[in-house]
Amino acid sequence: MSTPSHIVPEWYFLPFYGLLRSIPNKLGGVILMLLSIVCLALLPFMFSKFNIHNLNSSNSYPRLFFFSIFLSNVILLGWVGGQPIEEPMYTVGQIMSVLYFIYILLILPAINFFSSKFFIIN
Repeated sequence: MSTPSHIVPEWYFLPFYGLLRSIPNKLGGVILMLLSIVCLALLPFMFSKFNIHNLNSSNSYPRLFFFSIFLSNVILLGWVGGQPIEEPMYTVGQIMSVLYFIYILLILPAINFFSSKFFIIN
């Protein structure tokens, strides 16, 4: 039994659905989807030193640049989640899934570390 291809979830679940469908193993897809939600829940703790009132300073430019890349990645992952499972969408979904976790687990901590080392954070 499988879900018909024309049935897709609501738009706000599409990025997670794209993550789920990009993994061929069902259990691996569910674990990856839950891990993505846990990573999003941990984001506020990664930026505990970030001052929202000082967005014009030079240390916010890398964060805003990489956030725009992350936002475009999530939008593209949602678009892939709404498309039928065919070869180009399957490969793009896998690439976007890897980039999603590279951003959250590698780029965000690196930006937080280097901006606190080299820039003055109020």
